[in-house]
Order: sequence, then C-alpha cells, then structure tokens
Amino acid sequence: MENLPQICVDTSDAFITTERFGTREEVIRWIKEVGIDNKVTVIISRSDTETRKRGRSNKLIFGCDKGGKHKSTDSGTQSASKKCGCPFKVRSTPAKDGSGWKIDVKYGLHNHGLPDRLEGHSFIGRLTTDEKQHVADLTKRHVPPRHILLSLQDRDPENVTRITQVYKHKSVIQKEIRGPRSEILHLFKLIEDASYVYWSRKIDDSEVVRDIFWAHPDSVKLLNIFLIVLVMDNTYKTKKYRQPLFEIVGMTSTELTFAVAFAYMESEQKENFCWVLEKLKELFVKKDLCPQVILTDRDLALMKEIEIVFPRSINFLCRFHINKNVGAKCKQHMVNDMQKTIDTLWMKVVWASDEVEYGQQLHQLEQACVDYSGFMNYVKDTWLTPHRHRFVGAWINRVLHLGNTTTNRASFQKSFYEVEHAHISPFYGYLRGSVSRAALRRIAEELLRVDYVGTNRQICGCTLRTSYGLPCACELGRYALGGIPIPIDVVHVHWRKLTMEVELEVGVDDGSEVDMTCVMDEFWKRFRSYIEDVVNVESDGNCGFRVIASLHGYGEDGWPMVRRELGLEIIDKDSSTLYDKLFSNRLLEVRESLMIESFGSQPLEKWLTLPDMCYLIANRYNVVLVCLGNPCMTFFPMTSSHSPNVSIYCIGFVNQNHWVQVNMKEGFPLPPITLAWKKFRSHTATSWMLGFAGRLQHWQLLTPILA
Repeated sequence: MENLPQICVDTSDAFITTERFGTREEVIRWIKEVGIDNKVTVIISRSDTETRKRGRSNKLIFGCDKGGKHKSTDSGTQSASKKCGCPFKVRSTPAKDGSGWKIDVKYGLHNHGLPDRLEGHSFIGRLTTDEKQHVADLTKRHVPPRHILLSLQDRDPENVTRITQVYKHKSVIQKEIRGPRSEILHLFKLIEDASYVYWSRKIDDSEVVRDIFWAHPDSVKLLNIFLIVLVMDNTYKTKKYRQPLFEIVGMTSTELTFAVAFAYMESEQKENFCWVLEKLKELFVKKDLCPQVILTDRDLALMKEIEIVFPRSINFLCRFHINKNVGAKCKQHMVNDMQKTIDTLWMKVVWASDEVEYGQQLHQLEQACVDYSGFMNYVKDTWLTPHRHRFVGAWINRVLHLGNTTTNRASFQKSFYEVEHAHISPFYGYLRGSVSRAALRRIAEELLRVDYVGTNRQICGCTLRTSYGLPCACELGRYALGGIPIPIDVVHVHWRKLTMEVELEVGVDDGSEVDMTCVMDEFWKRFRSYIEDVVNVESDGNCGFRVIASLHGYGEDGWPMVRRELGLEIIDKDSSTLYDKLFSNRLLEVRESLMIESFGSQPLEKWLTLPDMCYLIANRYNVVLVCLGNPCMTFFPMTSSHSPNVSIYCIGFVNQNHWVQVNMKEGFPLPPITLAWKKFRSHTATSWMLGFAGRLQHWQLLTPILA
C-alpha cells in the first residue's frame, strides 16, 4: 500500500457481493454492468475451464482495461484506454458448496482517474446484437453513419458507441455482402446488377483494371435533358488503390446538381482523361451534342483534353479554388493587416462586369501590391494572364453558364407544384407552372433593378440574359411599360424542363428544323376548331420576317424587303414622334435589330421580337397582326381608323425559337391588345377596338379553354 501512486480510486465496495450466479455468463454480465455503472471498463484477463488436468479449474479473472504496460507506436494516435499498469483485480470461481459462482475482490483500487462518461472506450461502445441489426437495416437504406449513430442514441440515451464503431460494423457488413470478391470485382457486379452503362479497360493483356467509367440510366437521361453545364472534379478519398475518383456533375432547372457519371482512373494523365471524356461523349443521344460550359479546376492535362474532345465547349475554372489558392498565397506574402484589403481588391477584379472595370480594378490591386511583387507575379502568371477568360466576370458573363455554383441534388416535383407568393402577380402569368421556381426567384430579384435600370441596356448590363438565359432588368422594364406579362419564350428552355418524362431518341430533331406535325398538335390543343393550317418557313433567324413577307404577298424570300420597310417605318417623319414615345431610349436598339450584315443565319438580337416588331408591322402595312404563343396578343394599327376589309395576319411562335404562318378560320377570337397600344394610339385608332370588340370579348370567354 505504501507504493500507491498519487491518484487512487477505490471501487472495492461496488464489486463486493454475497450473491451467487448460476453460470459463467451471468458472472460476466453482472461484472460488466457494475463496471459500466461505476465508469470502469472491466475486461476478462483470464478464463479457465476445468479439464481434469493438473492446474486447470473453472475460474474467471477480471481486470481493468488500463492494466498491463503501455506499448508506444509510431502512429502518434492517442487511445482512450492507454494502459498504465492498473492493479484492479476480481476473481470468480464456483463455490465449494455448489451454490453457484462467487465473486472475490482481490484488489479494488485503480491507479488512474475514472471518466465522467464511458465514451471512447471501444469495449464499452461495442454494438449489441440488436444494435448491429439496427445498423445493418439502416445501412441497407443508405442512411449516413452520422445519422445511424443518432438513431442508436435515440433508442438508448446511455449508448456510448462512437462513429468509428459504426463505420467498422458497416465495413463488416460490406465484407459479408462482397464475399470472396475483391472490391473492384464487386463494383463490377453492382454496376451490372443495377443495369448501369459502363466501360472498362485493362493494362495491356493482363487482368489488372486500368480505368472504369459508369453512369446510371437516369443520369444519362438527365444529361441529355440538361446539357448546358457540366462540372468535372477529382476526389482523393480512395486511397486503398491510389486511384482518383473522377466525378462529372450536371445542373437541373431547379439549380440543383445531379451526378452524371463516375470514373476510376489509373492516373491523371492526358491519355486517361481522353478515354473518360470519349466515354462521356458516347452518352449523348446525338453525336453533335456537347455541353456549352465545362467547369474544372486548373488541371492542365484535363483542360487540354477538353479542347480536343469537346472543341465547341468553353472551359471555365472553379472560382472557389482559385480564390482559395490566391488567399493562401496572400498569407505567405502579406502581413495580417494587409490580407483583408488585398482579398477585397482581388474579389473586385474577379467580379469585374466588363473589361474596362477589370482594368481599373487590376490597377488598384497592383498599386496596393507595389511592395509585394512575388504575390503579384503569382496572380498574373498563374491566373490572370493565361486564364482570366475562364473565371473573371468580364468574360464569363458573356456565356450561358446558369450560375452553376450549387451542389445539392434535384427535386423536380417540388419546383413544379410549389408557387411562391411573390409570383402570383399576373406579370408572371405565362411562367407559373411552366418554369422552375429557381428561375422565378431570379427573375423576381432582377425585377427589383428595374426602378433604376428602366429599359436602358447600358445601365442594365444584361448579365441575367447572357449568363442565365433569363429576362434581364431592361427587358422586364419593357414588358412592364407595355403592360405585357413576361412571355414564356424569353425564358431559356433549360428553365422550362420540370420533368424527366421526355422521350430521348437518336436522331430526334433539336428544333432547328420544325416538325410541322408537332406544331399542328400544339396549336390544335390551344385553338381547337379555329385553326385551318400551319405553314412553315426556313429556320435561319429571319423566320419571323419570312412569314410576314409571305403573308404580304412578297413570298418567303422577300424577307429582306420587310426588314427594309420596317426600318423605313421607324424613321418616317409622320411616325417618328409615335416611336419616340413607344420605344423611348430603345429607339436606336430597335432600329439596329432590323439592320443585318449578311443574308445568312441571324443571331438572337436580329430576330423578330415581341412586341416591338409587331407595332411596326401593323402600322407599316395597316393590318391587324395576331401573335399566337405565350403570350398571345393582337396588334392594331396605331394611327389609322378601323376598316371592315382589313387583312388579318396570324403568326405563331413554336419550339420557343421559330415563327410560322398560322391560317385561321373566319371570325376566330382575337387575343388581348397591349397596354402600350392603348396608351400611345391615336384617338382615331380607338375605332379598331370598337370594330373588333365582339371577337376580343369572345377570346376572354374562351381564355380558360385556350390557356
């Protein structure tokens, strides 16, 4: 006793008992329960069973888990049960009178403190048979380990199991499922059982797997629906085989992500990336399809192969990792007081909206870093000079990238059925239920800019239009000014895909050539017995003007004449005052949209657009122009009086990118007129509303049917 250490905890009283136990198992259970109640981890130091040989008798010797000598290792890890020669000892043997097993406390002292809670002790935290089954059941349901642990603690508040023990048991379960197969062979089995699309290749003629690529059938379908942006990244959580896991991710109309495909690669060499990208290419249902934007880290080998395999795709670099690297380099070169300032200046360079602002912000950064040439050289040589067009706003905001920064998973039905209160306004009438809530939220945020942007494109910057394919502030200002709900066709088709129920077939038309059967079906569903025929024209960006040329008797190829005559209409001295009011500061923009440099295909800004061109057409040719689509509108001449023999031109917008001629039956109902027409028409033109009042009212009565 005189050699006891400074720390001495006596647990003798807890283990002293006169109780007799019927079996060895009952003794073990009792000892361990008492140990748990007193924060002592009791282990079996020795167990003997009588064999009628000399020295072999029934007995159990229990000790503390900290008994014995500690063996140091090179791992540097700390154990919660580090041995310190604890002398605690309890002995149990059958009583000589046959009454059962008795317990004798040989030494009830501990030379160490006892924990407040038995947490971290692998022995105490062992899973019971029932808990193991619970872990197995949740594992089959793909419940994450952290949630499994919470479930165990909910079932038993005194449970001291740790997350590592959950992982260990999951590993045991996986080994039992895998059986004698290796991990790679088991992966192949799972891929085949789930009908994944996959390819693999081996090293030369050996059986050693070199690369594996696999994708779920639903992922392939999503890829072909949402192929605007792809994100590619490596993860290094696969250390056993030292092969990086290459992940390809897409983005849905809800701004949430989905896994496109995965690949284990032998190494990150050009040849391996080329093989993976070629397999990705085979997933597209049409050979000429490719993502518009591919987002990666600055992996030069991968970037080079993207240029080769997807030459039409634009390779962006991940801003997050760039900013992280620049921040780390800043800490190496700057004193603490400067780091926040430099970080702010750097972010202004990255987010610059145009090249002029980029130059200005870069100059400010250079001035602030005049004494830190090492940092500035790194920023320029590593990022700005070779790659600014891949991550700086002045360049990437010119490209449709959809703001792909989210990593959640998709939920289409939520977006389809839920409607936010802010979107109940009639201004969103054509969009509700037809575009995702993510798109509606972005439009609602952009609408807040209209108060100070108005319809001025220079002030607007049009980033939402170019980067997201959504109407920007100046567009929304024009619709609000004209009293027109936001047309569905100004929202990029990406945001209008709210379901996976789309048939994907090789050779299906992508919309550049209009399927007239589909067009007829579309209009037939909406206008039923009023339609007679739909006449198609060439799809080249001039289609709207081709339709007007055909209706006016010029023939489809007379479209250049229509452009010229509408241009003359704008500058006509008798109408100039009207258009100054109607188009305000956009007059030059409207006029320039009619001017072309060649007779080939025309870009989006040269298309026939609603409502601007429609006012010009109705006035120039003194006709009633009816536009069918989303929205449907009627345009009367704005300066002349009603004529009973007026020609009615009916055009339709289909596939969200093409105008066609629609021949309607006599007396068909007319859709509403715009607020801008009512506001800027001459007094004489009011007679048009009176002359067609019956047909306008007829449309209102049929609105629930035609919608």
